[in-house]
Amino acid sequence: MINKIILILSFFIVISNNNFAQHHKKRSESFFGFHFDFHATESDSELGKDFDEKLLTYFLQQTRPDYIQIDSKGHPGISSYPTKIGYAAKNFVKDPIYIWRKITNELNIPLYVHYSGLWDDKAIHENPNWGRTNADGSKDLTKAGYISQYTDQLMIPQLKELIDRYKIDGAWVDGDCWATGLDYSAEMIKGFLGTTGLKVVPEDSNSPNFDKWLDYNRSAFKEFLRKYVDEIHRYNPNFQITSNWAYSSMMPEQVDINVDFLSGDVSGKNCVYSAAFQSRCLALQAKPWDLMSWGFVPINFSAGIHSPKSLIQLQQEAAEVISMGGGFQVYFQQNRDASFSNSVDINAMSKLAEFCYIRKPFCHKSTIIPQIGMWYSHEGWKKENMGVYGWSSNMEPINSLLLDGQHSVEILMDHHLETKMEEYPVIVIPEWDSFDHKLKDRLLRYIENGGNLIVIGAKAVKHFQSYLGVTFEGEVRAEQFNIGDIELGGITGINTQWQPVTTKNGTQAIGHVYKQRDYKHQTRHPVASITEFGKGKIAGIYLDMSTPYYSSKHPIYNKLVNQIIDRIYTDPFIKIKGSDKIHMVLAEKNNNLMINLINTNGEHFNSQVMAYNTISHSNSIDISLKVDNRPKSVTLQPDGRELKFAYDRNNKKINFVVPPIYIHSIIEVEMK
Repeated sequence: MINKIILILSFFIVISNNNFAQHHKKRSESFFGFHFDFHATESDSELGKDFDEKLLTYFLQQTRPDYIQIDSKGHPGISSYPTKIGYAAKNFVKDPIYIWRKITNELNIPLYVHYSGLWDDKAIHENPNWGRTNADGSKDLTKAGYISQYTDQLMIPQLKELIDRYKIDGAWVDGDCWATGLDYSAEMIKGFLGTTGLKVVPEDSNSPNFDKWLDYNRSAFKEFLRKYVDEIHRYNPNFQITSNWAYSSMMPEQVDINVDFLSGDVSGKNCVYSAAFQSRCLALQAKPWDLMSWGFVPINFSAGIHSPKSLIQLQQEAAEVISMGGGFQVYFQQNRDASFSNSVDINAMSKLAEFCYIRKPFCHKSTIIPQIGMWYSHEGWKKENMGVYGWSSNMEPINSLLLDGQHSVEILMDHHLETKMEEYPVIVIPEWDSFDHKLKDRLLRYIENGGNLIVIGAKAVKHFQSYLGVTFEGEVRAEQFNIGDIELGGITGINTQWQPVTTKNGTQAIGHVYKQRDYKHQTRHPVASITEFGKGKIAGIYLDMSTPYYSSKHPIYNKLVNQIIDRIYTDPFIKIKGSDKIHMVLAEKNNNLMINLINTNGEHFNSQVMAYNTISHSNSIDISLKVDNRPKSVTLQPDGRELKFAYDRNNKKINFVVPPIYIHSIIEVEMK
């Protein structure tokens, strides 16, 4: 009876709320937000009982977010509001979403819901025919099939119910592309055989035509995504919706479905570097985008046992995201009754909001100036990834290696490379073993015309064997050995795959392989090489560096890569010196140059450390920057402090010193 009364009251209150129209900020206009969810379960009861409305109001007033995202249905499939369509929690003392909506309306803050898409334990358990079919004919009782009735009978109707009842602004659909898997349902098999003309469906990765079966499932997922996005837009054209991790590192494709924005969430430890990588996978996708950092490191996620991150950790993660031009949001769990948790450090979050907002004029929607482009090969990803969608690559450690060398880096998927290749002075191939042949041919022409290429990886270099100016000796080996030389500052051991080569006449050797950690035991095998190719240069690094860089990080790795870049990109647009803990992003906004400097000091690489409260300032940073004319000013932002600079008219460069960086500073160079 209580639930019925709540439903009636909610209906009339929502109707009254609809009598006044508000302009809620669009996601494309948004910059900073918070995400809350708790993945309601069947054991949750008395939802809304302890909801402290004054506390939530105070939190929102102190932090001033551009939007809020809250739970509506998590992976267990239990709705955290009194749904008439799906499977709701046991009982409700108050309607939690109504309270969130009422307060966000009062403060004119857009409200989005977290809704689990393909992953729904309860609905699939109750309707097994909705589930994916495994290769052995059994049913997956947690994930929906791409062409099942789950979409029409539950997902789309529930999203419409949420729109009608609460006038929510949008949905952040979770458990979607990253929860995909092969579906061997009769409908999928029939469609695959009819489309391909094959007689048999591949059972596993060892079967013929498995790649075609994967591609068919990818197309089926995209049709599932397109269906609910388009239907919800038809129902309410102003509703804003995305699928978590769509068109990101987990789905490295050109956006061809009308999602309103892109988003993803980085969790666990070392999220400073994860945020840096994932931001670069979203930044060039021509959609509004943001990245969510978990406000805690989970110890036991489902039990709600967490280690909260410090303000400094979240500020560093935010800096990596906003410096790439995107928006930033932070995730905390709601209480089990769906209320706002009073364990959230409101003071810290207000400081985080201030940290972001004060940098917004210099960062948000900025355009990155092409310097180093790292190729995210779609063919390489498909070869490595034996799932439908999801992440499987060595790109993140290579991205970290380049960033730690103080280089401004962007990630170029195939469609970016096709349109932007010639804009980049240097392109890097990070250990891929397969490429689009047309793009590879264009890449060779790019080098002939003056571009520079670095190929990293024992297998990747074989694809450029004819152009590297070396002789390959034997096959790829996996073993322990030593690398380095005096120019690289010493010798260090490494355990990885490598391809032995010797240099031909005219090819520069960079570093050497050593039998022992002794300069007298240098072998004839270089670690890397550089040779001319047409008007450009091509460098090869003949070993895999991704795993060693994360498992046994050593400065020699950074010196190796930096020495290569210095020799092929001899007159760089920007050069910074002074600290190996600084990440640099070179951007443009409002016709001014923006040099983002991020201090990555801290224990985030230490697996034994979950939180740290202090970091050291960087050293002073020396910067040399190419300019066409003498700038009007060089200003340290967001401080508004003008910096002195020297103008070299002959070389068209300016040189200046930046004071020590604590977390994130931006150098604004205003041209006349």
